Amino acid sequence: MNLLLLRDRISWFGAHTGYEQLPGFLGNGGGCPVIAPRPGPLARYAGSAYARLHGRTGRGATDLSELEFRWQRRLRGPQACHVLYMEQHLAMLGAWRKSPKDLIGTIHLPASVLTQEQRGWLSRLASALVLYQRDFSFFEKYVGRECVRFIHHGADTDFFKPDASQRPASARILYSGVYLRNEPMLVRVVKQLSGKIPDLRFDLLVPLHHRQSPALAPLLKHPSVTWHAGLNDHELRALYQRSHIMLLPMNDSGANTAVVEALASGLPVATTDVGGIRDYGGGSVFPVVANDHDEAMIALVERYISRPEWRAEVARRCRQFAEATLAWPLVAKRHLQAYQELTA
Repeated sequence: MNLLLLRDRISWFGAHTGYEQLPGFLGNGGGCPVIAPRPGPLARYAGSAYARLHGRTGRGATDLSELEFRWQRRLRGPQACHVLYMEQHLAMLGAWRKSPKDLIGTIHLPASVLTQEQRGWLSRLASALVLYQRDFSFFEKYVGRECVRFIHHGADTDFFKPDASQRPASARILYSGVYLRNEPMLVRVVKQLSGKIPDLRFDLLVPLHHRQSPALAPLLKHPSVTWHAGLNDHELRALYQRSHIMLLPMNDSGANTAVVEALASGLPVATTDVGGIRDYGGGSVFPVVANDHDEAMIALVERYISRPEWRAEVARRCRQFAEATLAWPLVAKRHLQAYQELTA
């Protein structure tokens, strides 16, 4: 199938992380044409100048990538043009009352965070892919009935995989990320668990600039907490592999990169029953708890620690789910099928 993709560069993602892994699994083993923001000041200046010329606030190389994408679409005439992070490019839809049939955008964010302006732009999109099902009817309302498809976010199951030899005897719990996390719940649970289980240790993978946030500040000098940031791919994989549980209280969620990588790593996820968590095994592959239900979360973590055989069984189910559902070659095939259906 003749394709053209527009993707963004997520600076904190490595070579094995994120939705931008998809292009490498499309096509005949060699991927497909991909437009991405160009590095360097020239691309930033050119993109911003182009945006200002059209009365918009400049976004540098991102604007230039949109211009290249639109130009290549006209030049190549592909069957499907896929914008991998549509939320970052909604204003591009201002060129049409309703975008052409070949233009498909993936929506990553839950409906709860989309502004009225973003919803207005979304109504101009002809076809959409969504990475979770809870808000499916919401997206159909704006994009159109029969114009939306659900597809799982993929995971690099060849790279992210279990390695029991990396896991220490004393339990370590991993927390990762910033966006849509329930940080007050995390702090409460960490404090209570460390009081009940003194040798329990917590690894918090949080950017340096965010650690001083009011919500996380109580854990800054906590003796049971080790902070991490700026890890390369192999360091990140090792962090998953040596953890006993991923503790991830969420307020909402579409698809979550940390969750899919944890599942691929055979790492049980202790999280809240929100957003798209159930599409990624929540409640079926691994237990979930109600949001802000501290006692239930603490009891779940204690169960994982006190019952290693049960934890091992959940870990096996997590890995099995990732291999059967989230592996990129499988997910790429579902994308190709969706492209054909939406552009027919």
